[in-house]
Amino acid sequence: MLALLALFGFQVAVLAFPQVLFSNRLQSSSVVVYFDDQAGDEVARMAESVETRLRGSGYYDPSVSHRVFLFGNQPKYAVFARLALVTPRAQGFALSAFGNTYVSGPNVAANAQMTGGRPRYGIREGDPAHIIAHEIGHLYMTHRIGRDVWAELPRWKQEGFPEYVANIALVRSDRAATLPRRIDILNDGRSWNAQQQWDRIHYEAELLVEFLFDVQSATLEDIVADSVTRDGTLAAMLAWREKQAAISGSS
Repeated sequence: MLALLALFGFQVAVLAFPQVLFSNRLQSSSVVVYFDDQAGDEVARMAESVETRLRGSGYYDPSVSHRVFLFGNQPKYAVFARLALVTPRAQGFALSAFGNTYVSGPNVAANAQMTGGRPRYGIREGDPAHIIAHEIGHLYMTHRIGRDVWAELPRWKQEGFPEYVANIALVRSDRAATLPRRIDILNDGRSWNAQQQWDRIHYEAELLVEFLFDVQSATLEDIVADSVTRDGTLAAMLAWREKQAAISGSS
């Protein structure tokens, strides 16, 4: 029993306070990044991009600091992932109990190489700032509605909100990434190969949440209600897209 308690204590300590294992630290407003061998100027640009994404999400709280652990060494990341009971293949994960986010630079880079960065604003476009903002989005959500409520949500709600947090500030300033155009990408089979079905699920989830927030003026509390379903929201979003197409065609 004592051995098990000691092992558990070690696991908690490593996950809660991993900063002692990193040689560099960089702070950008609410985000503190711990890293090893990555170039400092690149990390600074990444942290600035994370801040831009978070500030534009509508859920940014400057009084809350987020610790991000950016791993350049995959075996080192794998140790932390296994301690957290997460697959080492994941690009990143967050632990709300500690307010920490852990991201694998090598995994993000591997996904960028695999997908060519397409589609943009997709979970595997290969941008570490995207992954960091996504994981912090999970923390925003659990802080707002509680982890118990979050745990009972369907996956599209769990993942759609963090994707909204990660992307909405950028897509609003990108004329090529309007919601109708991204719905068309979702429905274009050429955009998704057999290995990208999980990516497509995330992409759809973000669009559904964005539609609920920005078109139907829903709140987060509205979205988590059981009455808001994936099928009903998807049908409403596709009907809205058809209406937008008809308006564009008649103008």
